[in-house]
Amino acid sequence: MEKKRYDLFLEVLRRMGSTGILDKLVLVGSWCILLYQDYFREKGLLPSIRTRDLEFLIPTPPSFDQTTNLHELLKDLGFVVDYKGEAGYMIFVHPDLILEFLVPARGRESKKPHPIAQLGINAQALRFMDLLLRDSIPVLFNDMTVTIPHPANFALQKLLIARRRKQKDKAEKDKAQAIAILRALDASDQLGAVRSLLETMPQSWQRTIRKELTELGEKALLDLIVKGRNSSR
Repeated sequence: MEKKRYDLFLEVLRRMGSTGILDKLVLVGSWCILLYQDYFREKGLLPSIRTRDLEFLIPTPPSFDQTTNLHELLKDLGFVVDYKGEAGYMIFVHPDLILEFLVPARGRESKKPHPIAQLGINAQALRFMDLLLRDSIPVLFNDMTVTIPHPANFALQKLLIARRRKQKDKAEKDKAQAIAILRALDASDQLGAVRSLLETMPQSWQRTIRKELTELGEKALLDLIVKGRNSSR
C-alpha cells in the first residue's frame, strides 16, 4: 500500500506538471515531509510521514495560464469527485489518496467554497495559509520542480493551527511535525530563519507559538530560536 500511494503521488505531480498546473501550486501538509528529507540532505532527523491526504495551496488570485479540467486529468487514475462538509468543499477521492485544494482565508471568515474556474474545482479557504505562501521555495524532486513552504514557515504554521484542531490526533501530528522540522533546522544551523519569521508575526501569534513549545517541553528549543545558540544566558 505504501509504494502504491507513493507511486500515485508521483503520477499526480507528473500530470499536473505536464499541464503547467504544478508551477502555480504550493504543496502543503504532511507530504511536504518527504520533500524536506531532500532539503535537509543527510541530516536524517525527519520521520517518514505520509498520509492519505494530499493538499495543494493555490495563491489568490490564481494565475493559471490556461483552463484545465482537473477531474478529466485524473479520473483514469481512479479519482472520483466528492464533497467535504456541509459547505461542499470539492475533493478528489482515491483508495490511496484524497486530493484537496486550499486558498488563504482573508477578511471576514467564511465557510463558503472558493471557486477556481481555471481548474473546474472549488477550494477551502483556511486561516494561516498566507504564512505558507510567504518565502516558499522550489525543490527538485524526481526530476520535477515542486514548490513547498520554507521549513521555518511550515513549522510555525503547524504550531499555530494545532490549537484550532478539533481532532486531537491531528493536533498531535501537527505538533510532532513542527518539532521535527525545527530540530532539523537547528541541526542545519538555520534557526535564524525561524527567529526572523517569528519576529515579524503579530504578538498574539508569537504568544501561541511560545506557549505551544513550552507546553511541549521544548523550552530549550524555544530559547535557541529566540536568543540564538551563542547568545549569553
